[in-house]
Amino acid sequence: MNEASLRRIEDIGLKRPKGFPEEDAAHFIEYVAIKAATLHSQAMASAGPDVAVGVNPWVRLKFMLEIMTSAMLPQIDRTIAEFAAAPAEIQCRSGCAFCCYQNVDLTIPEAILVALRLTQENDPRRGAILEAADRFKDLDDEARIATGRPCPLLVDRRCSVYEARPMACRSLVSPDSARCREAMRSLEAGEGVQPIEIYVVLQFLCNGEQAATRGLCRDLGLQDDIVEMTQTVAAILRDPHLVERWAGGERVFAAR
Repeated sequence: MNEASLRRIEDIGLKRPKGFPEEDAAHFIEYVAIKAATLHSQAMASAGPDVAVGVNPWVRLKFMLEIMTSAMLPQIDRTIAEFAAAPAEIQCRSGCAFCCYQNVDLTIPEAILVALRLTQENDPRRGAILEAADRFKDLDDEARIATGRPCPLLVDRRCSVYEARPMACRSLVSPDSARCREAMRSLEAGEGVQPIEIYVVLQFLCNGEQAATRGLCRDLGLQDDIVEMTQTVAAILRDPHLVERWAGGERVFAAR
């Protein structure tokens, strides 16, 4: 194991999901940290000098997006598949979108991948993203859910950017779809927010991929903050030059 990579992951920190007791996290922390450090070191090893120390932001951007689609997102899908193969029932299915009514935290490369799915000027999802960003601006997580409005990227109750969906969306799975459905009914009826049951252990396991992505950004001199999806994608749609500036090492996106 590359000790520098491990220290980098420890420096970034591994986010503990809400509702996940700190004492329980201790049982998984070493596994998640090692997985994150391994992904990080493998990615850095594949970065040539033009990426690591070059001055061309487009080369760095291309590298980051390729790493996301070839390594980070496939790895998080494998983590979820391994979890599902154990005695853990997952009732999430296509068309089940009861969890898609909240703020989504993600890394900046993930937000760029989503924005790249919305490049056509006549795409109605662009207007939906911009309208939602204005509506949800400055709302905390609870207030955002309480609006009862779905993710602007839902089309016919399905994620329209499914292949590029963020890690947080991939890892948010439930063993009880009936409870999710009741929570959604409660929101739509104006009866308030009800908790749903999710696998917080899986969320924590998947934080390894997120931490590896952030570590890679940091080593390449890129802003590595966690950001909110709707606000960040809307910012990119309004000013596409933000992506080039980010790839050039500027801090241009609002951190969570």
